[in-house]
Amino acid sequence: MGSRHRYRWALGAVLAVVAALAVGVAVTHPSADPGGGGTGGAPTASLVPEGDRRPVPDFTGIRQWINSPPLHRDQLRGSVVLVDFWTFSCVNCTRTIPHLRALLDHYRDRGLVIVGVHSPEFDFEKDPANVAAAVRRLGVTWPVALDSAMATWNAYGNQYWPAEYLVDRQGRLAYVHAGEGEYAGTENAVLQLLGGGATAAPAATGGATPGSDTTPELYAGSLRGSLGDGEEYGAQGTRVDYPDRGDPRARDLPTVAGGWVDRAEYLEAATAGHVRLRFHAGDVYVVGGSASGAPLRVGVTLDGAPVPAAGRGPDLAAGGLTVGGPDLRHVLQGVTPGDHVIDLAVPAGFRLYTFTFG
Repeated sequence: MGSRHRYRWALGAVLAVVAALAVGVAVTHPSADPGGGGTGGAPTASLVPEGDRRPVPDFTGIRQWINSPPLHRDQLRGSVVLVDFWTFSCVNCTRTIPHLRALLDHYRDRGLVIVGVHSPEFDFEKDPANVAAAVRRLGVTWPVALDSAMATWNAYGNQYWPAEYLVDRQGRLAYVHAGEGEYAGTENAVLQLLGGGATAAPAATGGATPGSDTTPELYAGSLRGSLGDGEEYGAQGTRVDYPDRGDPRARDLPTVAGGWVDRAEYLEAATAGHVRLRFHAGDVYVVGGSASGAPLRVGVTLDGAPVPAAGRGPDLAAGGLTVGGPDLRHVLQGVTPGDHVIDLAVPAGFRLYTFTFG
């Protein structure tokens, strides 16, 4: 799992080439476009030359389909197909969904089809009920293949969430983009494959992608994460009691207080405690849940004070954050520029997977 990554839009142009090489095709792209849609200055996407295009793999090892009966590569010949690799707790993926929806709404009648391949990063994302609930909540209306064993991911040689693969009407790979952004370039690639040339189209809607100085995604659990201010994980499955040192000194590494158990891909609170993080971002998201699945109440403060109403994300109420089943939650929004400290006061049973930012 260490070779799989969630990358922000600023890396998209580079990673598109890497992802393309993984399936044996060289692709070049314009620079990443944080603005999102096709505007008067939209770049023209570079497609793989027709003579160099190769057939894409079929959908392989799919556990279940949502919004569709099972689909196969050959059924989709004659359409331009956008294959979107995503997973529902990845904020980079969820920020891409409005742009995909706008593309489909605009080009469906001209022959565009989108197929989402849900390739999970965490074990809870392998549960079909969890994926189905996320599909409904996020408004994903196109077919979604549950790639829980990562078989289609591996068949494509993919390494990134999100990643878009455009397939021409003959079933051949024509364009790849990894990461957020470059929405105008992808839209123009769709338009070229549909036979309409590369012209501006209505902008896709959705939130802005983060800047290069934003705190990167931070994992909890020893599988991929690190703790700050000299704190270290204990042996997996063994409780460690961490002293309360107050606000962290270092930026971009979480610190904990209280009793915690390392479960590899997440940290679980064995007692009431705290998670604190010094960060730089306008929006903060937390992937977390409760050990039992029953709702837990998590207190949230910003810079030592209650979060003002204007700074609360959609999932944060005045009394705190309610956490049940593991999922992505938007906790803070519109935070003023600069470094800040978020403090989560958690009960026993709280599980922390990641912090992500925007």
